[in-house]
Amino acid sequence: MVKKDPLKFAKRHPKQQEAHESMKPIRALFWGNRVGKTEWGAMEVVEVLLGTHPFIAQGDIWSFCPSYDEQKDTTQKKLLQYIPEGMIDEAKSTWVRKGIYKEIHLKTGQKVTFKSYEQGREKAQGAGKTMIWFDEEPSKEIFEECFVRQEAGVDLFIIMTMTPVKGMTWVYDDIYLNTKNPDIFVSTAGWDDNPHLEKKQKAQMERGLSAQALKVRRDGKFVKMVGLVCSWFNRDIHVIDMKEIPEGETYMGIDFGFSAPCACLWVRIDREFNWWIFEGFYRKGLITPEIAKLIRQKEGRIPRVTRIADSAQAADIEQLNDSGIVIEGVSKTTGTTKENWDQYRARLMETQGRVQELTGKPKVFISKDLTDLNSEGIPYNFLVKEIENLRWEEVKTSAGIEQKPVWGKQPNHAVDALTYIMTTIDEPTEHKEQVEEKGELTTMAEQMDKLWD
Repeated sequence: MVKKDPLKFAKRHPKQQEAHESMKPIRALFWGNRVGKTEWGAMEVVEVLLGTHPFIAQGDIWSFCPSYDEQKDTTQKKLLQYIPEGMIDEAKSTWVRKGIYKEIHLKTGQKVTFKSYEQGREKAQGAGKTMIWFDEEPSKEIFEECFVRQEAGVDLFIIMTMTPVKGMTWVYDDIYLNTKNPDIFVSTAGWDDNPHLEKKQKAQMERGLSAQALKVRRDGKFVKMVGLVCSWFNRDIHVIDMKEIPEGETYMGIDFGFSAPCACLWVRIDREFNWWIFEGFYRKGLITPEIAKLIRQKEGRIPRVTRIADSAQAADIEQLNDSGIVIEGVSKTTGTTKENWDQYRARLMETQGRVQELTGKPKVFISKDLTDLNSEGIPYNFLVKEIENLRWEEVKTSAGIEQKPVWGKQPNHAVDALTYIMTTIDEPTEHKEQVEEKGELTTMAEQMDKLWD
């Protein structure tokens, strides 16, 4: 019964109902994570497709997302929950690749076309659309390209469902603050506005988030990101005399360089998922045989190491693999986190780095002996220096003003090496077994995707 008419059994919470009833051409939802913004967007789109929307006529629909992978995991997944069973015309529907629709055609003749922000403004050209759905923040040029191509005699409705993780960008000025525009409906909502979120879930999501991150992800607030990216970092807490290292799995992250330093870090991850950064080097002018020699020296008595590098540095990886030092490549992707690569890594470092509220203890430890020589021949802790210098800045882009980490304006090679590990590893086997006993997901990335979906 439910599969034949899913929308009949769907219930909107008060904030969703308020947005549903607004008849303004542009409806923008600036909601925190897990408040139901994508759910709401999917219900709106399906009602238009089926001709059951209270004030929007049937017609062609575009659905935008940061990437096609995210379309699969977010918007398409939600839409498929609400489209009645047997209604999709699979013969006419098309695919980007297996598992990801390019177009969904209904047997009634209606269709929704999926597009990615990665395609750029050219793919946003076209007229005669009834509804355009932007899930997460588009660039200003893509938004304007869609908006100015409204066809005469065809009403265009735009819905935007996003968490303002990029800070005070063009959306903040042009939509959120544009209260005098009678065509714009703005809705803000946080975790407390979703009656389906349990107290236990809220507490779980709050762990490891700074006050600033909570404003964005819990409350859906726009926050100007300024100052240190790693504001959680404290030398007195995180830098220690590492005489003994707990048992666990060892990982090595490397960021290759010649004119710039080659940075290499060794990290032990114990059964409690604490990170012990105990060894490394940071040097310019190293050729591959010299790098290989240093790695062998550093790994002398370590029985097993998983090594990770940027897959874009394929030639360097291949040379070390040929010398017997096996290295895995990591692609610079954010999965379904809806952030760019650097924002995603900044959040990973904060999630792992901050002192845990429940225990009052840190999760990341850096050896005070993690040093190499600077240009003057003086030993210094190169990872600490990079962490302490990593800052947010305002950057002009084609999308307007964005706040982002200043990865490129100061040395960040050691941070790169560390975050290559952070974005790819599974939790240690002992920790996996504990987690699996509780029926939870086993990898850091999977846990984060579950929380922020």
